[in-house]
Amino acid sequence: MGGGDWGAGKERIEKLADQGTFLEVGSLMGKGQYDGEGNLTGFTPAAFVLGLAEIDGRLVTVGGEDFTISGGSPAGIHKDARFFTQPMSQQYGIPLIQLCDGAGASAASYEDRGRMFLPPGTTLWWGDVQLLQKVPVISAVMGSCAGHVAARAVLSHFSIMVKGSGQIFPAGPPVVSRALSKEIAKDDLGGTRIHTRESGVIDNEAADEEDCFRQIREFLSYMPDNVYEVPARKKTGDDPNRRAEELLRIVPMDRKKAYDMVKVISLLVDRGEFFELRKHYGSSLITVLARMDGYVVGILASNPMKLAGALEGKSSQKMERFIDICNCFNIPVILLVDVPGFMIGEESERGGTLRYGMAAVMAAQEATVPKVHIAVRKSYGMGGDAFSSVGGMMSLNLRFGWPSGEWGAIPVEGGVAAAYRREIESSPDPEARRRELEERLIGVRSPFRAAEAGDVIDIIDPRETRSIICKFIKAAQPYLKRNAGPKRSVRP
Repeated sequence: MGGGDWGAGKERIEKLADQGTFLEVGSLMGKGQYDGEGNLTGFTPAAFVLGLAEIDGRLVTVGGEDFTISGGSPAGIHKDARFFTQPMSQQYGIPLIQLCDGAGASAASYEDRGRMFLPPGTTLWWGDVQLLQKVPVISAVMGSCAGHVAARAVLSHFSIMVKGSGQIFPAGPPVVSRALSKEIAKDDLGGTRIHTRESGVIDNEAADEEDCFRQIREFLSYMPDNVYEVPARKKTGDDPNRRAEELLRIVPMDRKKAYDMVKVISLLVDRGEFFELRKHYGSSLITVLARMDGYVVGILASNPMKLAGALEGKSSQKMERFIDICNCFNIPVILLVDVPGFMIGEESERGGTLRYGMAAVMAAQEATVPKVHIAVRKSYGMGGDAFSSVGGMMSLNLRFGWPSGEWGAIPVEGGVAAAYRREIESSPDPEARRRELEERLIGVRSPFRAAEAGDVIDIIDPRETRSIICKFIKAAQPYLKRNAGPKRSVRP
């Protein structure tokens, strides 16, 4: 069998889809064996199963390799997503799901063709790229995936890998061994630890295939069928005016202490339910899909428990991709901001923080979806710029501050050390002078002074945050419908 317990064919698709809804297409494609009189004596089906199905009553196209046949390799039979699922999703505007479990191309194909060949170039990936601008594309890495199977899994809006059985790489251990003279296990080369925590190639990790299918269904539940629609509103039974008393005390009085931003999110969203993307990657930023008053929202939130919420290379990449997905599928963005700026230091410089951070700013500037910005605590420097840029030049200034807010071009402590360096060094007591300057500037840090200047619409009681957000998300719905359509491409 393939990577999981059920193989990678029809049985796996039927586990994902609503019972009895899978319609297989191209079931007779394969290689027949015939005797001298033309009678069929044997048949090897194509190593790819695909068709139409329903998930929670919604029509999708779905397909995947069957690892039990030629290791999921095409083996000279041109049946894959390009045969049916891609053109069906493109033309009809319905989501595409790919269950990936194949070894990609095989060197044996040279013998079948009788020649080597040059890859077809633009025609090979054109359909995949176009789909990313039109419909939700979901890829699940169920087993070991290499070559074009691995590449196609990455060209998606949401990717997930099954822990222990799923791996992804351009080429597997045998090729690595031959090319680099290095022996390495599949999981160490391209398992979930590598790709959901270190490289960011895959978005989420699944404990097993059941968990994988659950996450696919959950992600899909927040998506519209295509970019010309707005995600459906669902009744959740949660009062949009609900006040969470815990929000009043959740930010510590000591501004250097961390707190649980995930808890803040759970107190704000409908029924405390949300779907987190890329939890293990770039963890100083939290990205989730949720509902507020039944409407789908994307939430970008600082995580004070990781790097004090500072944006570095990984979290900036995470921000860029999430903004692009929300912008693509007409999902308004909620910003819960507590960011001291871009991460500083040698490791941060090696990680390309400035380049990836400004790519996030660019994505935010180009986004056209509405946003509601809640300045929870810190918002400094270019990290603050990245959050504030969401919605672009045409965006309303929907920024609200909590009384715990403090904002500026640079934090007071580091700013004093830089701006007053000579004055501090020349002082008879440099440390005392530094403290004196910091205390003087801290005196003008009050968020109420910023509100006086119109930097925020208002300083709000944290308990009113949910009701304020719900009002503006409801007000945004007519604009979202008018704004629907293809936008900036979502990058892998």
